[in-house]
Amino acid sequence: MTQISQAGPAHAAALALLHHSAFPHDSWNEHSFATLLAQPGVVGWLDEAGGFLLLRIVQDEAEIITLGVVARRQGIASRLLRLGLGHAAGQGVRRIHLEVAERNIAGRGLYQKFGFVENGRRPRYYPDGGDALILSLDLEMFRA
Repeated sequence: MTQISQAGPAHAAALALLHHSAFPHDSWNEHSFATLLAQPGVVGWLDEAGGFLLLRIVQDEAEIITLGVVARRQGIASRLLRLGLGHAAGQGVRRIHLEVAERNIAGRGLYQKFGFVENGRRPRYYPDGGDALILSLDLEMFRA
C-alpha cells in the first residue's frame, strides 16, 4: 500500500507538478498551491503513488478544491477521497461540495460511487468552455 502524507505549503511545488500532469490544460502553479495551503481551513494530502486532494473546511461545510491522480484506475482517488471525507466528518462537517467537469466521466463515476448528488450546473465554467456539475454529499455516513 502506498503512503499518504498530509500536504502543507512546503509541498506546493510537488502539488503543482502533479496538478499539471493530471490537468495539463488547466494546471495551477506553485504559488497557487502555497497560497491555498496557507489559508485557514484548507488541508491537503499527497499519495506517493501519484495523487493529491485539497479541501477547505468552513464551519460545518467543506469544499473539495481539487482532486487529481496521475496513474488512473489504481484506487488512488478513492483512497484520497475516503481519507478527506473521513477527516471532514471528524471536524464536524455535515455537507461537502465540489465541482466536476461534465465531460469527466471517471470523476463523475467516482463521486457517484461515494454518494454525491448533483445540485446544479455552472455553464462554461472551465477554460475550455465546458460546464461544471455541482455535487454535494451528506457526510453523516462518515461520522465515527
